[in-house]
Amino acid sequence: MTVRSMTGFGRGRGPVGSRWTAEMSARSVNHRFLDLSVRLRESEASLEPALRRVFARHLARGKVEVTLRLTPAGGSGPSLVVDERLLETLLSRLADLSRRYPVRGELEVRDLLAVPQLVSVEAPRDGFEPEEIAALEELAEEVASAVVAMREQEGRQIVSELLARISTLEGRVGPLAARREELVRSIAATLQDRMRTLFSGIPLDSGRLEQEAALAAERSDVAEELSRLSGHLSQFRELLEKAGGPVGKKLDFLTQEILREINTLGAKARDLLSTREVLEMKAETEKIREQVQNLE
Repeated sequence: MTVRSMTGFGRGRGPVGSRWTAEMSARSVNHRFLDLSVRLRESEASLEPALRRVFARHLARGKVEVTLRLTPAGGSGPSLVVDERLLETLLSRLADLSRRYPVRGELEVRDLLAVPQLVSVEAPRDGFEPEEIAALEELAEEVASAVVAMREQEGRQIVSELLARISTLEGRVGPLAARREELVRSIAATLQDRMRTLFSGIPLDSGRLEQEAALAAERSDVAEELSRLSGHLSQFRELLEKAGGPVGKKLDFLTQEILREINTLGAKARDLLSTREVLEMKAETEKIREQVQNLE
């Protein structure tokens, strides 16, 4: 399965039985979970479960909005319904106001159409036939496939960028690991020299001095952090290259672990070169995290 982004769009149009022509569109953006909304007329609410089933089969994450518009294919079209009780109330109220205030009580058609819920369009009362629902599901499959295709195309671009950034991080881990022993020895020697300088007039136990220096150097050793970081980077690369399903959540968690190890490296850094390397790695990881947020 190809790694997908969560941004996509699809559109389709086709007959729904002999009575209807359907136009459907779907767009998706980033979201932690699958948030699927279907926009229909109230008279078409019975179609929503079928549309939800289709899109839920294709998409695992993202905020997805599906819009359906049905138009009559023949003489069996929807009917125009006017709420006459609401209209009578409106006209009565306007007539009363025009008697008491300098308000014109005349209305035009465009004024009536602007009144919420006064005019509505309703589908035929006999509902939808099974073959019509099946045709609509087929159209939904086409639209969902278009959304998936766009997601996969953008997903390939994101994966390419992520792999390049992971390679950059892996390239920086090597030099840090190569300098680790040198840094540990440098920290121990520096600590011994400082203590001898500070306590030059006081006899010091050389064995205890070496022991304290060794403990301080051990606390500054980054061998474990580098090992875990290398493991996280390898796992990240494997998830991208061998994805068997949605990997966005896994990569998001793994990015947090990578950042945690890099922050620990920064806390233990004792020289300017290591500090600079860690800062560059942290900036690169933040860019990775931004891209991971786009993956399904």
